[in-house]
Formats: sequence, C-alpha cells, structure tokens
Amino acid sequence: MKSKRLFLFLLCFAMLNALFASGKKQKEEEKKPVNNQWALCITAFDVSAISPAWQTAGDTVTRSIAASLQNLDFRFWGEEESDYYRDYAWAKNRVTAMEALVKKRNERDALLFKGDPLWKYEKDLKAIDDAILKLEKDVAAVEGQAPLVEGKPVFTLSEKNLKGTFPPPPQPGTEYRFCTTEKADAILSGSLSEYYGRIFLELKMYTRYTNSYSYKNSILFSTEDLNKAVAEISEHLAQAVSDTFPSAILVRSNPANAMITIDGVFVGQGETEQRIHSPGKAEIAITADNYIPVSLPLELNPGELAELSVDLTSRGITTFNAEVSDKPGSKVFVGSLYMGETPLTLELPKSESTYISVETPEGGIGSLILRDSNLIRGSAQFASANDFVKADFLTAPPVSEEEKKVENARRNFYSTYGAFWFVLPAALLAGGIAGTHEAISNDAGIYSIFRMGTNIAWGAALGVTLYQVIRYLYVSREDPTPIVKVPTKDK
Repeated sequence: MKSKRLFLFLLCFAMLNALFASGKKQKEEEKKPVNNQWALCITAFDVSAISPAWQTAGDTVTRSIAASLQNLDFRFWGEEESDYYRDYAWAKNRVTAMEALVKKRNERDALLFKGDPLWKYEKDLKAIDDAILKLEKDVAAVEGQAPLVEGKPVFTLSEKNLKGTFPPPPQPGTEYRFCTTEKADAILSGSLSEYYGRIFLELKMYTRYTNSYSYKNSILFSTEDLNKAVAEISEHLAQAVSDTFPSAILVRSNPANAMITIDGVFVGQGETEQRIHSPGKAEIAITADNYIPVSLPLELNPGELAELSVDLTSRGITTFNAEVSDKPGSKVFVGSLYMGETPLTLELPKSESTYISVETPEGGIGSLILRDSNLIRGSAQFASANDFVKADFLTAPPVSEEEKKVENARRNFYSTYGAFWFVLPAALLAGGIAGTHEAISNDAGIYSIFRMGTNIAWGAALGVTLYQVIRYLYVSREDPTPIVKVPTKDK
C-alpha cells in the first residue's frame, strides 16, 4: 500500500514538473524576438559608362565598401520599420495557424467518405475534434498577441557577399522579389561614370520595409584619392545602414609595439583607430612582451569618438649576460629561439622561468634555468648583482650514439663481473655445506638437489659474465671512441 502511494506521488510530481517546464518553455518562446538579423546585399556596380582602363576601379570600390561594412555589426529599427517586421511576422504566423486549422477541418470532412466502421469513425472524429479545438485556441492566441521584434538586430552582408560574390542589380520593379530571393532586407547598388578625368560614384539603397530607395549618395574623386573616398562613403553608408551615428575608437599605447585588440579582434600596434563601431559596450585589450596587459571596458555613445592613451607597466627586466669563456662565438638559445652568439646580453622577464642553452662550434652544450635573477639549476658559473646576472656556461660535448652503446656495454660488464664474484663464493660455500650434509644424512636426496642448484647458479653467473665480456669487446672494437676529440676541418 505504501509503495502504491509513493508511486502515485512520484507520478504526480513528474507530471507537474513536465507541465511547469512546458509552460516555462512556451513563455520563453513567446518572449523570443523575431527578425534578429538584418542583411544587406551589395550588387555589382554598373561600370558601363567608364572606359575599360578604369572599369577595374568598379570592382575595387565594391569590395572595399563591402570590407568596411563588415566592421558594422548592428542596426537600430525605427518605429515604422519595427511595425513592418512585426506585422509581417504576425501575418505569417496567422497564415500558418489558419492553414493548419483548415487542413484539419478538411481532414474531418473527409472522414464521412472513408467508409470506416461506426466505432472507428467515432474514435477518429473525436481525435480530430480535439485537435481542431487546440488549433482554434492557437489561432486565437496568434490573433491576440503580436510577436516581439528585435530592436537592435545584428547586421550582416548577404551569403553571396560574404563569399565574395556580388550579383547583378535587379531590374526596376523587381527589388522586393530580389530581396526575398537573396534573403536580404536591403539592396545597395551603385554606378560609376567619368567626369572630366575623375570618377563619379552614385549609390542608392533599397529597403524592403519602405519598398523604395530610401538612401542616395554620390561622391566625385580621382583614382589617387580612392582610399579616402571609400573611407568617406563607408562612414555615410554605416550611418544609413545602422540608422544611427556609429561610434569610433582611437587607441594610443606605450610601448609602440604593443598589440591592440577591440572586442577580441586584432586592429593594430602602437596607435590605431576603428572608425566604425556600434554604440554600446566595447572591450579594449593591450598586450606587449615584458609588460603587464591591460583590458578596458568602454560604453560608447552614438557618434562618439573615444580616445584612449595607455602606458603599460613593465613586468621587470633581468639583464642577463651569457658567456662561454673558452669558446667565444657559441650560439645562444632561449627555449628553442636562437638569440645570437656569446658574449651576449639578454633582457629576460622577471617572475618567469626561462630555459637558456648554448652550443659551442665543436658541439659542446651547456644549459640553465633562470627565474627572478636566480639560478634554479644548470651547468654554469653563476653571479648575480641587483638586476645584472652573469653566467659562464660549462659546456661538454654531447654523447654520441656509439659512445652510449659502448658505455652501456661497459656498465653491464662491470655490474655482471661484480655480481659473479659475489655469486661464486656464496654458491661454493652453500654447495660445500650441502655436500657435507649429503654425506652424513640418511635422506641425501634434498641436499643433492640443493648442491646441484648451487652449481647451476655459479655456472649461469659465469656464462652471463663471459657473454658481457665478449659483448663489451665487440662493441668497443666496432667503432672505437678517441680519447681526445679533435674537431675535423672541412676539406
């Protein structure tokens, strides 16, 4: 009885939890805004009115404008545009809900012509009537609640533009269909013509919510001023696309080689400017070797130029002098990075462990690990005074594979030889004791076996020792290592 009550309690708890989760999910879906992205399709600019020698400028201008607009990542919707997308999404939701209801009602009418038995007809009719009631509630819910529209959608270029393709502009009167096909909210078209040795650029932007060209602009420039013209027209376009004034950021840093990132994107070193940035939050990060990095949050207003001048704080430098007193001109490495030849002065960051190694022309190697002006370990004569550190590396030639082989054979021979002279007297002594007990004992079998084992032990030790002697002699004669190494000169 108790187990039955417990089962009913758990079942009710699971059903309530499922209903609560379903309601919470539905509420979150209702709050989720629609149209959270605003796409612009840039078409190929018309260059038919300029000479063939200048027609390449059309593609250059198109791609430059597209590249500059990629820094833009937002658009503000006004009341008129927001109402358009709300009504568009609302109408689409109503049509979807009504189509589902009509389909289910047609399915109900078709039951009369199936010829099913009465019991099956009544069962199917009840299931469809329940579904119709639910769909009618859905239609009423859609009718009574307008969808929430994103007030600041993310700006992006169309899929073709992001792939570097610019489709031909639409014919007059087909702009809306073009937007639908390209999944874009606006179209940017342009044309170039010649005017007394200069280029005249005309731009116009069609927006879907107005079903018209809501933005037009033009600029006259020479080929020498192409970059300035593109920068100027891009600022105007950014304002038109975002429907507000974009912000700008100017950063000056010391040291001059400091790397600057804005919102996680590298933008330059020393002094840099991002002329198009969305109003709102921005994150500036400045880093340089041997300096403490800085990260600064900003709150940008529309049309604001935020200027930052940042002096990074040094982590602290250790001046390190590397020498090989008897082998000047040795190569110095910090980690795996080649730094130069000895004698060499290095500047190393404090509070970090640094692995330093040198290699002499003959192949001798010395190394050490340095941290906070102190030698942790290594092969060097070390001296430290305040922030100046000096190390005279003690180098040794690297051991070759042949030398390692001979050394291993020598080590094995001596260890085996020493073990043999330990095993031999112990085995002989144990064998003698076993022989004495064998002679005076009535049960001589076990002593005989023990004495035989001692003979086998010292015999095996002798065999291993002889094998190691032969192996050592063979390896040492195969490639003898000279006692004194003399560097060979290239002939």
